[in-house]
Amino acid sequence: MDALEILIVTGPLGSGKTTTVNTLLRSALTEGRKVAVLINEFGAVDVDGTLVAAERPEVAGIASLVNGCVCCSLREDVVATLLAWADAPGDQRPDRIVLETTGLADPTDLLDLELEPALQGRIRINGILTVLSCLSPLHHLQQRDLLKRQVGLASLLYLSKADLDPSAAMAWESQLRAALPALAMVHSRHGLSPEGSPDPWSGDPARPAGWADSTELSFADTRSFSLAFDHPVDPAALEALFLPPRPERLAAGELLRAKGVCAFAGWAPRADGSDRWAFQVADGRIEISPLPLHPEGGAPAMLAVLIGTDLDQAAWKQALRALEQPPEGARRKVLLPSPGKA
Repeated sequence: MDALEILIVTGPLGSGKTTTVNTLLRSALTEGRKVAVLINEFGAVDVDGTLVAAERPEVAGIASLVNGCVCCSLREDVVATLLAWADAPGDQRPDRIVLETTGLADPTDLLDLELEPALQGRIRINGILTVLSCLSPLHHLQQRDLLKRQVGLASLLYLSKADLDPSAAMAWESQLRAALPALAMVHSRHGLSPEGSPDPWSGDPARPAGWADSTELSFADTRSFSLAFDHPVDPAALEALFLPPRPERLAAGELLRAKGVCAFAGWAPRADGSDRWAFQVADGRIEISPLPLHPEGGAPAMLAVLIGTDLDQAAWKQALRALEQPPEGARRKVLLPSPGKA
């Protein structure tokens, strides 16, 4: 039986990995392949899995691993999931698997998955596709060791969002080519690469000396928290909350990523019957996309997930709760301060 082909998709938070994954899945399905996706999310709530399931419900399998990192604390779960797919009956067994890491994961420790005793001869890593937003600050390449490893191990790099700022894309391309002259790189838009671009599935992961020599835990100082919405939210208030300048009480710390699912006050349900929208906050922008109902007819849960360092969680949760616009006669929950806090 042929080995399962695995493509690792990595890159910083908010770079566009999930959009790229959906594009890869659509392409594989169009080619008649059986494809599955394994998604790793930092935090206890699976938002990216919901987005993939909404876009590509026909894939052979969707597995989500949350509250840890596939490169270390969740490694046993990764091995077990891959083994289950490798042992699946012929009509259910995928032939390709997309493994999307959290933006806080170091792909270095995934390169030896093929050597796991249970997986030897059962899987083959066909490449590492790194997605990097050109809207990220240029100095991150020098200052962030994790980004160096995510880029340095890539068999192919998608420089995403280049259409939003072509000059920033050129600046990033110049810096990357100076650091890694042999790096295969293309500009991508909404997860799509130009016609004639290299096939992400046909590259060998790179291992340049000096780019993967750090052993520090990449997400040690990062925290994730979530809040469930009970009512539709004010779209203008959502934009004001997340786009600069933020309210002073939320200025402390660094918000790395925000995402979620909500209904918007004043917005009627769409023709498909769903009133749910996904929002993604990254690079100082908010992206809104429609979310259909689940195949069984239910609506995705409404919630917000924030990832960052040194964030005032109480202040952020109060600000998120204040976005809600309860229907007439309904009440909004009030978050009480923790014991001992004013």
